[in-house]
Parts: sequence; C-alpha cells; structure tokens
Amino acid sequence: MYRKTFCLLFLLLFTLALQAQDTLSFGGVYDLPGAEVRATYTPVSPLAQRFTIEEVYRLPGTFYDPARLVALLPGVVQTNDQANHLSVRGNTPNANLWRLNGLAIVNPNHTANAGTFYDFPTLSGGGVNAISAQMLGNSGFLAGGLPVEYGYATGGTFDLRLRPGSKTRRKYQAQAGFIGFDLMAEGPIGASGKTSYLVNGRYSFTGLLADAGVDFGGEEIRFADLNAHLHHEWDGGEISAFAILGQSSNVFRGPDSTEQAITEQKELFDIDFGSSVSMYGVNLVAGIGSGVLKSGVAFSSSETTRNQDFSADRRLLDQNLNYSLINANVSFVLPIGAEGQLQTGVEFLSQKADYLNVVFPPTGDEVGILSRGVVTAISPFVAYHWRSGGHDLHIGIRGTKYGKATDEFVFEPRINYGLRFGGGNNLFVAFERVSQTPLSRLLIEGQVVAPFAPVNNQTSVGLSRKIGAMNTKATVFYQYTAEEYARLEGNFIYSANNILEAYPFQVLSATTATRRYGLELEFAGGRKTKGWYYRGSATFLRAETEQSDGEWARDRFSADYIGKLTIGREWNGKDQKDRIRTYGLNLALISHGGERYGEVIAPNQPLSLQRFFTAQRFTGGFLNTTGTYFRPDLRLYKTKTRAKTTTTLALDIQNAAGVQNLANVYYDAFLERPNERYQLGLIPVLSYRIAWR
Repeated sequence: MYRKTFCLLFLLLFTLALQAQDTLSFGGVYDLPGAEVRATYTPVSPLAQRFTIEEVYRLPGTFYDPARLVALLPGVVQTNDQANHLSVRGNTPNANLWRLNGLAIVNPNHTANAGTFYDFPTLSGGGVNAISAQMLGNSGFLAGGLPVEYGYATGGTFDLRLRPGSKTRRKYQAQAGFIGFDLMAEGPIGASGKTSYLVNGRYSFTGLLADAGVDFGGEEIRFADLNAHLHHEWDGGEISAFAILGQSSNVFRGPDSTEQAITEQKELFDIDFGSSVSMYGVNLVAGIGSGVLKSGVAFSSSETTRNQDFSADRRLLDQNLNYSLINANVSFVLPIGAEGQLQTGVEFLSQKADYLNVVFPPTGDEVGILSRGVVTAISPFVAYHWRSGGHDLHIGIRGTKYGKATDEFVFEPRINYGLRFGGGNNLFVAFERVSQTPLSRLLIEGQVVAPFAPVNNQTSVGLSRKIGAMNTKATVFYQYTAEEYARLEGNFIYSANNILEAYPFQVLSATTATRRYGLELEFAGGRKTKGWYYRGSATFLRAETEQSDGEWARDRFSADYIGKLTIGREWNGKDQKDRIRTYGLNLALISHGGERYGEVIAPNQPLSLQRFFTAQRFTGGFLNTTGTYFRPDLRLYKTKTRAKTTTTLALDIQNAAGVQNLANVYYDAFLERPNERYQLGLIPVLSYRIAWR
C-alpha cells in the first residue's frame, strides 16, 4: 500500500514539473544556529550538484557521510544500505572517482567489503567515509558535465572540499553517537591571521563495544581515522596541505556447531578483514599578473587483507589487495576581455594495483593468483569560457595518453552551454567524452587480450523552470561506451558494467558495447526558515549491454526507476533562559526498481572454491530482480545555542518502517539450495554534538 501511495505522490508532483532550475537544494543553504558559515562551493561545472555540509548534518540517513547524502540525488542508487557504494545513472560503482580538493584519491572509505556479495573488497565505497564531515566545506557531485580539467571517471565524480580552520580564534567540537566519537580542533597559527589548522580524530562506537567484548551476530567492526588540514593565505594566493589516515577491521566468527546449529553457508567460516588508507596532498593557488595559477599533487594508497578459514581450522582463501594513486595537476586561467577566460593545463595520474589470491582447495596444493597492473596517464587540456548576458559557454579539449598496461591516446572534447532566458527558465546542453583507466575496471593486467581504456560518450539536455515557489528541472541523458571489457557465458555477453566486487576469478577477455539512457525529473521548494521545505526526484533509466546478435540486454544496475522525496521543517524558539532553541524533523522516502541477478545454480565442481563463490550463471542474462526497494528514513533533532556553545541532540532512524528489502539471492553450499539475503531493517542511531566557540 505504501509503495502505491509513494508512486501516486510522485505522479501528482511531476505533472507540475514538466520543465525544469539548475540549482536545487534541500531547503536552502543555511548553517545550524550558531555554527560557522562555510565557504561557498565554487562549482567546477555548471552541471555540478552542489550540497552543503549543513545538509549532511541535517538530512536523515546520512550518518554524517557525504556519500550517503549524494545517494539522495537523482539518478543515484545506493546498491546496499549497509554501505555507500553508489550506482550513478546505471553505471557500476567502479566507474566513480573520488576527488579531494580537486585531486584524485583512492577509495576513502572504511570496511570496503561492507554490503558486497561475498564480503570481497571494492574500489569505490564502504561502510563509512574516512573523511570526517567536520573537516568538509561545501562540496559537489557530478554525474555529467565534467570540466576539462577533470577525467578518469565514466560514472560519477565526488568533488569534496576541505574547509580552512578558523583564523580568528580556537574552536573545538565533540560528537558522540552510535557511529563513532569525534574530537575536532581548529584555530589560527601565529598572530598574522593568515594561517590555520584543522584536525579531527574519530573512533568507532562499534569498536568500543568490540573492545568491551560485545559483538553483533558474531561480528566485530572497528574503524578509526585522523584528518588534518593546514591552510595559509596571502594577498593574491593560498596554499594548503592535508593528510587523511584510516584503519578498519571486520572480524566474523562462525558459531561452534556443537553448541549452535549452522543456518547458512557463511556460518561455516571465520573471516578476518582489515584495511588501511592514507592520503596526502598539497594545493596552491597564486595570482600571476592578471591570471591565476592553480596546482596540486596528492599521493594516496589503500591496503586490504581478507582471510577466510573454515571454523574447523582449515583455510579456504587469503586475499591481499594493495592499491595506490599519484595525481598531480596544474592549470593557468587568463581573462580574455570582459566576458571570457582561457584555461590551459595538464593532469597526471599514476595508478598501481597488486591483488594476490591464495586458494586452499580440500585436496592438492595451494594455488596463488597474482594480478598486477600499473597505468600512467598524462592529460593536457585547454578550454575557453565565455559568459555574456544569459549565455554561458564552456568549450574544452582534453587529450589523454595512457602508458604502461595500455598504450593509446584518447581525444576527449567537452562542451557545456547554458542559456538563461528570463522567468527562471534555463536551457543547458552538455557533451563530454571521458576515459577511465583499465585498472578501475579490472585490477588486473594479464587476463585481457589487449588492455585499453574504456571511453564514455555522454550527452545531457535539460530545461529548468521556476513554477510559482517551486524550482523544477528535467534532464535527458544518453551514455554510450563503444568498447567495454566483457566475458562470454554461453551465448550471453557479461560486461564489466555489472561488476562491483574485486572478484579474482572473472576473466574478461572479450569486448562489447554498453549504453545507459534515461530521464531525470526534479523539484524543490520551501525554505528552512519558513515552514516546510522539500526536494524530490524521479528517474527513469535503462542500462544495457550489446549481445552478439545485436540485441541489448539489461545490466545488473538497470534499476528502471528511482524515486526520492525529502521533506522537513524546523521550529525555532527560545527556552526559559532566553536561549535560542530549534526543533527539527526530516523525512526521506527512497524507492527504486531493485538489482538484477542471473540464474541461481548449484556449482558443477562441488569440491572446488566455486562451491562457495559461484552463485549464478548468466547464459540467459540478468533474468531476475530483487524487486521494488523502499525505505523511509527519519531524523529528529534539537539544537540549543548558548553564548559559547551550540549543542545538537539527534535521532536518526534508517528504515523507520522496518521494510524487508531483498538484497541478493545466492546458492548456499551448506543448505544446498538458493538462499536469500536481506538489506538492513530498522536501525536507530543516536548522536550528540557540541561545538565550542
């Protein structure tokens, strides 16, 4: 019943939203009472979806994680609600790229195995971000319209920005909740008022429980991170340096079969997962004559280990995944007349991965599988930006020369055009050609016939309009990849756009074409300072892979439809001591068409590793779906502003209705039949935050 009501609500609202405003927000850009105003996010593209960190603090189900806020945007599906892996417009989450202060970084998430099919590690998401929200300024997310200086992502790009620390006085912030405990400090360095520091440390609440001997269904989950940002400015420029360090672990112990009955395959094993991540970077902005020089360099790496043993002290599988990135860029922007500017520059990327899998079969010697790859890329670019009256034109040319594992040159033109023609009406058209390194797809070098960089061609056309007090936007998009990694199963071609987990036994030795296309409708209205505010979207999409007969088959992340609605309100007043007090309520409704999967079968080799890790075959394609996903999230909070402190007490309830959503179906070797796994039920998260000024 609730699903029908939700769909009817969207149909009613979108009959009004036939045309669509290029800037929508979750109730306006405002900070919590008494909080410091953040720096305004300067979008690198007119199509960037801007979001404020205040929204991360306010909206339900985010758990202070910017990736989970992005999951509320149109065209984005959170593939499993245990983690923040995101499928953008039907792309695999492996097509996404994280950037921090404009620099490409490795996956910045703890427990990168969370929410995956067999708890295998991933390159794109995890249980919680190692970059604390308390470190971030206002940021952005790009599903299309990449600027010429950005590349290496055929899906979405997270454009996260660290904020400078206060340059006028020392400030402190503490946060305690069921996610973790944060301590933050910021302030000036020296008396010049031009240099500041910002530091945040965090330890997980579940880690404290595990330290005390408490586990969750046989699992112990820990994570900790340390973030630091130094910033110095002068007349005409600024320089900053950052460091992000994080560690996490997930330990599962199967029950003793003599004391407790085994109920599924996973309980046969003891699984030890551990990961660490480190990121270091420097950014420089300096005025030179009438132009501006921008440059930066970052080194980031992650190390992941996963050991899976039978509870009876027999080993099954050891995995070690090491992944590193070096990214550097430099650009110079020069004004041309009163209405234009010329930009030239170059970006460099070096990517390296080592993935070792050691298999311990029941009979015979252990088998080691080492996948190793190195890719380098250098991308010079030039762009011209012209703005006059209601016209806004970006034309850019980027060329990427790949080396090491692949040796090719990719021509990547970018065109973005916007037209404002009064009455809140806006038209925009964007075309981009973007390539991504093969390691982002495969993590391997030796199992492909000819390594190459997949290239995504994307066109977006949108129209925005203000209808009364409502901002609306409609966007049509089409993506096409002429050559994508794939493998052949029977007569079915299975492309890399269906892969999330770093599964070591998938040999992708074929190629094929893939495409993704659809329509996004958005609307937003209200102000956080005046009554109710809301933002909603409906997306209709298809993600497909071309077959050998020329037909197109739907992919794993072809959700068909995505619907989202967030609505909230704040009530302001004063307490008995004449202190400002705010009560807030926010509700988010999320629905989509589910994830697709193949035929669930018994493995042909019962004594091999396939017995435990081969669950499906795709000779007939992705025939099944997990069905409609629906989840309501609720956030209630109370904020008090005193002379020197601001406190916030909040309760987040993920899946407040306790809806049972199917996550996946696999063949269970213990039960010897297909078995179902479900996503999370009702999850309450209580938190308390205090800021000292």
